[in-house]
Amino acid sequence: MRVMLFLLLCSLSAPAAAQTIAFSPQPTEECLAAASTPEARRACPGKAAAACVKAIRGAAEVERASCANAETEWWRARMDAAYARMMRQAELSDVEFAKELASGAPRMTDDLALMQAAWQDWSEKRCFFEAMRRRGKPDRSVAASLCTLQVTAEQSLLLEAASARR
Repeated sequence: MRVMLFLLLCSLSAPAAAQTIAFSPQPTEECLAAASTPEARRACPGKAAAACVKAIRGAAEVERASCANAETEWWRARMDAAYARMMRQAELSDVEFAKELASGAPRMTDDLALMQAAWQDWSEKRCFFEAMRRRGKPDRSVAASLCTLQVTAEQSLLLEAASARR
């Protein structure tokens, strides 16, 4: 959550004239509903954030970052739900392969938890790097927010696809 803390600190220095955003996930939801391939689904992240920004006349950096953060939270909820579904499947798989586990095979639940923890660590570092690349520039919080949106959406799509297969 270092990136979120960084974004919060960046937004504190934003102008007091920042507008309240009116975020709706509808553009992203519509894109996902219309997508018939994995490639088309990967093109959907950011649609709602872009519509949110477009609805704000003269959107400042803080509003642009807030729109991206709102969509990120929407993707995070999807990711958490897909992770929970995947964990239930992993638990069933561990029961199914109890004999192999007793012989020392790795537990799918452990592997899934390790993968998600590694993703969390990597995503924070990845997006913090995006912000640091723009140190001293006004768009640093937007870059970090868009990065976080993208990596969270990608992880959500991965877990959704994996949990849909069984």
